[in-house]
Amino acid sequence: MTGARNLFMIGTAIAAIASPLAASAQAQTYQLDIPSQSLDSALRAFAQTTRQQIVFDMNVVRGRTSPALRGRYTVIDAISTLLANSGLEASPGNSGVYIVRRKVAGFSARNVAAQPSAADRSAGQTGQTRQTSPVSNAEPRAEIVVTARRKDELLTSVPASITAYSSEFLETQNIRSFADYATKLPNVTFQYGQGSDFSAAGFSGGRITTIRGVAGANTTAYYLNDTPIPASVSPQTLGLDRIEVLKGPQGTLFGASSMGGNLRFITRKPSLTNNSFTTEMQIGKTKSAGTDYGVNALGGLVLIPDVMALDVSLGYTRESGFLKRRFPDPSTAGAFITKDDEGRNETFAGSLALRTRLSDSLEVTLNAVGQSGKLNGYPAAYVPLPGYEPKSYILDRDRDIQEHSNDRWGLGSVVIDYDGGGYSIVSSTSYFSRRVDELEDTTEGTNRFLIDFFDLDLNNAAFPMHVVVKDKRFTHETRLSFDEGKLVPNLSGIFGVFHQEDDLTFIMDGLDVPELAAEGFDPSYLADFTFPQHENNTAVFGELYYEIVPKLILTAGLRQYWIKQKADAFPGTGFFSGPDGDFTPASSNSQSGLVPKFVASYEIGDAGNIYASVSKGFRVGGTQPAFTDDFCDPELAALGLTRGDIGSYQPDSLWSYELGAKSRVADGRVNVSGAIFQIDWSSMQQSVFLPECSTGFVTNAGKARIRGGELEVSGRPLADVPLTVQLGLGYTNGKLVDPGFLPQAPNSRLAQVPRFTGTVSAYYRTPVSENINLFAAADYSYTGSVKVANNEGGFLTRQPFNIVNANIGLGFDNSELLIYGKNLLDKRLNFGDIYANGFERTEMAAGGGVQRLPRGAVSRPRQIGLQYRLTF
Repeated sequence: MTGARNLFMIGTAIAAIASPLAASAQAQTYQLDIPSQSLDSALRAFAQTTRQQIVFDMNVVRGRTSPALRGRYTVIDAISTLLANSGLEASPGNSGVYIVRRKVAGFSARNVAAQPSAADRSAGQTGQTRQTSPVSNAEPRAEIVVTARRKDELLTSVPASITAYSSEFLETQNIRSFADYATKLPNVTFQYGQGSDFSAAGFSGGRITTIRGVAGANTTAYYLNDTPIPASVSPQTLGLDRIEVLKGPQGTLFGASSMGGNLRFITRKPSLTNNSFTTEMQIGKTKSAGTDYGVNALGGLVLIPDVMALDVSLGYTRESGFLKRRFPDPSTAGAFITKDDEGRNETFAGSLALRTRLSDSLEVTLNAVGQSGKLNGYPAAYVPLPGYEPKSYILDRDRDIQEHSNDRWGLGSVVIDYDGGGYSIVSSTSYFSRRVDELEDTTEGTNRFLIDFFDLDLNNAAFPMHVVVKDKRFTHETRLSFDEGKLVPNLSGIFGVFHQEDDLTFIMDGLDVPELAAEGFDPSYLADFTFPQHENNTAVFGELYYEIVPKLILTAGLRQYWIKQKADAFPGTGFFSGPDGDFTPASSNSQSGLVPKFVASYEIGDAGNIYASVSKGFRVGGTQPAFTDDFCDPELAALGLTRGDIGSYQPDSLWSYELGAKSRVADGRVNVSGAIFQIDWSSMQQSVFLPECSTGFVTNAGKARIRGGELEVSGRPLADVPLTVQLGLGYTNGKLVDPGFLPQAPNSRLAQVPRFTGTVSAYYRTPVSENINLFAAADYSYTGSVKVANNEGGFLTRQPFNIVNANIGLGFDNSELLIYGKNLLDKRLNFGDIYANGFERTEMAAGGGVQRLPRGAVSRPRQIGLQYRLTF
């Protein structure tokens, strides 16, 4: 990176240990022989020898000369010697990374590196990263390190809007689930039921994330380390080093489906110098439900000092079901049977990382991450119209069908990291596999459909729907980064190649229905088919950073992509097929294009900048099975379409224009960032639902314009008070300029986009005795109401989210005991419709006629529990 905040990332061994462990690591000594030379070269040589990562500003170190360094030194002694008489100092930031800066009065690296007390360790936390609290009169600084541009940089130096949550923040706020962190992000929301492709069916695949109003399936890219993963995957937080949310199009570095932004889960890297172990045990109670409990453990073991280390994490969490299912008792007329524990969720998670340093310049890391989630019934309730909110957590059904969802996924990867001194190469190869197995009860909707359209009354026959979704992805990416001056003065950059092969298969099982057989239907099931799809995505990409004049940096990025898709031919049989079944022919689709990005940034304040950016984002098109009979033809004709028009859909794209500023204030203790943006979106991929034939498809139509802004503040505002706060505010105004096929008026509000989002959190820790600390944390999150199109030209209103969580506890030398509460206001929230695998249920409307009875994913009631954490 170039410019006044032009950062050199020295070393490829990214320490993945918390500040107390990093501090103790400094006791190790190294034999060094570094002659007197320019300070930047000396720091680079020191980092390559010790594998200690250092972040520094080229303009700060330029023109300075280091003394010779010969003999055995600890890391902190060596750095102090190199920086002697330079007017600079270094302090540990996130994950043991040392950050070089100009000296602050009363602040010394040696004081920071001293072993802190438990209270000191926590007092230095910002809302997003752990800081070791300095002793004496030192000031804690809000240093946050992110990898938004595929290398470690200070958050305030990156000219983009980014929210980052460290593992320490996840701990202090007791963040465990997707909803815990997704509701705390300004201008970010999520909902169910927005996908119309087969991968989005059911509960496990039906969740999408919206950033800055760019709503719809595949608009937010999810990454686990360097691998793109499905957007409905949520790794457990134990073992994560941080979560980063990049807002705005990220197509140049992260490719397709990042047109709204990118959410990245980054696992910790094993330490080559320190063993560590953390275990967590918790037990709690959900209101009107059973007992919740979990056990998690994370261990780091140095197998060969400075050469090989292993991290292993294992976890099990059980959340009791909070819904009840009620159905008629077949043995007693007028009686009902009630079963509780509906929505029970059991999650098994594990990870393994083996890091090996083959030489001073070369490292190899093997990673394996896996998770299995089992749902005993969906955590979903009916949200009757027009209120569109859950009135009861009791599900009245016509038959005893136990719904379930089993979601299992695993990711294995090999990462090769080479540091060539002024340039680096990172190569990542991975394989991802997922299987979702779901059984859904579609009894009521299917029987009503058969009566209304076929005059076939089967006396409320049971209609379970069993589907399986298999997703297998092979991904490879190689990146070359070079430092400023390696090729051309004032120029740095990154280039890479990317390739992914994705095989997605949707299976609908034909489950026999005895009542259909009794009526003489053969086969006696609704549908049976297997729909395989394949996609190859290849791209070359790069970004260049050039300091055109002091403090002014220009960024230019470009990605060229080639995407090929194929859907195999497949037969289908069942009640809705012809006597000889159906046959869907094979189809294919190819896409290619360029994605540009331009940024101008200028250094201001304390490691901050102001910037302006223009970038393009795109979303991959796709294939979908065309309808093989004429049942839906009238509804298609009303839209001006035929069956041949919907066999595939094309990419849609948008242009984003952003102005932003970020810096550190209050002597570096507080990070402040803000941005305003406009997004112009065209040829939108619209999910069109045909209510009469109860199915949907994706097509391209319509335009939208989105304007908004966000403000984030995090850190420790009062130097003498151990209170850390984080504030995030977002505003989005999205308009559907051209509705396309959506039943909305031009310039109406964009559906699924909240106007306002906001969050505030606080963490306070203070000693109550020599070895005991009292701590407390609380947070409040708000997501405004959203409009949801009702397929009749109008809107439904999804209620706002108001969520309050808190915890309080005691910290000892190496352990913590806390009482936590989640959803303390006991809100019943509708997270969005579940995309059904069959016919949707209906009910009589108040004014007569029939209306849909949607079912939505809902929030867990108030949860209170006790947690114990031990670290050594």
